[in-house]
Amino acid sequence: MSHPSKSQQRFPFRATVHIRKNFRKLPPITKPIRPLEEDSRVPSSSLSVTNVDLKYESPPPIGVDDFWNKLHQQIANQTSEHNDDHGNQNTPNKVVRIFVSSTFTDFFNEREVLIKKVFPALRDEMEPAGLQIIDCDLRWGVPKDSTTEQTILTCLEELDRCFDDNGQPFFIGLVSDKYGWVPRLDELPTNITKRYRWIDGASITLMEFIHGAFRTHNPNALFLIRNSENILKSIPDKYKDRFQDKDEYNQNQIQELRNQLHRLVSPQQIVHYDCLYDGLDSSTGRERVKIDGLNDFEEQAKQFLIEAIKKWYPNNFNNTHPSDPEQQQMNTFLLNKTQIFVDRPKEFASLLKYVAGDHKDFSLIDGGSSNKENAQPLMALTGRSGDGKTMLLAKFVLTIEETQQNKFLLFYYFFDGSFHAQASHFMFTSLKQKLYKYLDDNNVISPKTNERLKITDDTFLSDAIELLSTPLVIVVDGLDKVNMHIDLIY
Repeated sequence: MSHPSKSQQRFPFRATVHIRKNFRKLPPITKPIRPLEEDSRVPSSSLSVTNVDLKYESPPPIGVDDFWNKLHQQIANQTSEHNDDHGNQNTPNKVVRIFVSSTFTDFFNEREVLIKKVFPALRDEMEPAGLQIIDCDLRWGVPKDSTTEQTILTCLEELDRCFDDNGQPFFIGLVSDKYGWVPRLDELPTNITKRYRWIDGASITLMEFIHGAFRTHNPNALFLIRNSENILKSIPDKYKDRFQDKDEYNQNQIQELRNQLHRLVSPQQIVHYDCLYDGLDSSTGRERVKIDGLNDFEEQAKQFLIEAIKKWYPNNFNNTHPSDPEQQQMNTFLLNKTQIFVDRPKEFASLLKYVAGDHKDFSLIDGGSSNKENAQPLMALTGRSGDGKTMLLAKFVLTIEETQQNKFLLFYYFFDGSFHAQASHFMFTSLKQKLYKYLDDNNVISPKTNERLKITDDTFLSDAIELLSTPLVIVVDGLDKVNMHIDLIY
């Protein structure tokens, strides 16, 4: 705080951890007990998987034309007031979630290109701008004992999370000759049909397209359409079912999807690409069809996402964004730490209460007293290794930046997020630089000298803190891992 003293308050950290319901850590997605492509049955109410290409056993209640007319009517009635929303992240450092949607058995090769080439290149491009790329790839589905409801919610709630963080999701839709699993309407709970305005006859994959892109006129969605004629001629007959639907309704729906795309998104959001059959691969223990010639696919996906992200978050690419590699690394560390959200309302409320200056309910260590009248004692957050102290403080820092950045001047340093050889010295220097910039930006003059403070003065730190008109909050994590006794002045 702005008036540190030698007195410290110890805040015990022993509360039970409660993980928020329906949260899934990303990445990676955990592989299920058995591969999805081995299951050739229509899911029952107690066995469902996502992105599985299965036949629809009974005729859909509405025809193909009626289906698309109903979709266009929904889109016409959709309000557009939130379409320009950029999400709930108000700090310069943000998570960018990229949702990948496709049928499963026919797009293994393309998904490998996205995960192993496109997304790593994006991370290299975006990390210096304070943007962390998280790919939401649900190709491994959900456990085999999941219900239809759980399966659908796994897909669509992950997409909802992309809406929360980014406003309009960054969305990759892959289209070929498979339509995907079509759940029967009587299998769908009312809460799903109402919440997502389910259209009967829609596959899970198409509902992801509708929810993630079509209804909101999402400018961050890209649809890559495979030209499959060549590979369908070359693939062995026993594998063609993995790449092409036999069901007439499914064939009509996927053809109509191709026809309708130009009405649903702009031409710049549609890419047709060619590829080649490249034999069979058994290196993973399961024979798969290899597809080659995906260089254009890779480049088109990468360039679209780079341009879309830069347009969506332009402030992250101007000259005001911090270019210091150490600070960038610290920001990435915070974003990584807070991906697993641990709900600690009691401890979180105590931290907010403390920085607001209300510490009368806290007890001082050893019953001591503050050295200065009305001075704010330091707070010590203690706990066992693995209790989640770093995660709590990281979430606290991001919350202060998002919701109370005008109330406090915030400085934070997490030693686990620093790879500086002399981390304690670097922390001290960084604090001085932050104070100096604040005083300089606000034209603060020392009343003692009628001049600006010099950062090289021995008394700069204490003098600068006294001149602050905004409370200073200092959050340091991992002091026990640093030999602070080497430089006691810190």
